[in-house]
Amino acid sequence: MIFSTLLTNAFAHRVITYPYIEDGKIYTENYFSNGKKCKNCEIIVYDNITGEKLLEGKTNIDGEFSFAPPKNTELKIVLNAGMGHRAEAIVSKSELEEIFKTEAEEKKVKTKIGISESELRKIIREEVSKELQPIYQFLKKIAMDLTKPTLDKILAGIGYILGIMGLVIYFRNRKIG
Repeated sequence: MIFSTLLTNAFAHRVITYPYIEDGKIYTENYFSNGKKCKNCEIIVYDNITGEKLLEGKTNIDGEFSFAPPKNTELKIVLNAGMGHRAEAIVSKSELEEIFKTEAEEKKVKTKIGISESELRKIIREEVSKELQPIYQFLKKIAMDLTKPTLDKILAGIGYILGIMGLVIYFRNRKIG
């Protein structure tokens, strides 16, 4: 029984937020190191330069959250998964510049065939995004597998606990005897 309790706690210790940009929005996928989704968890987005809170929300049942970047600055995304579980990720300003550059270009010149350059870029981006979806999923699975606790780490943690318990028992018996 103690072993199963230790395993349950060991698996739930780390939380991960994985942001990526697609179609002018920032998407985050949020999960614990055992692969369990962070459902209905708080997400807060800050301006990483000034520390100003820009927006907040909650993850959906799939552990996902998405938003349009509120301004062109470096963003800090904070995931609060409860009980002290917290993860942070940074989205650099250079990554966001393409989004804001595209929005500015939309207001510019249209090509002779009646489609603006930004509309064409959007169509291409959407199609490439669809094609890259399996690769994103594969990379996400690899990232999740790399963050899972391995058997040797779990056994090492249990060994530390048993070692500390052994020292406590040793010193307690030494005082009595």
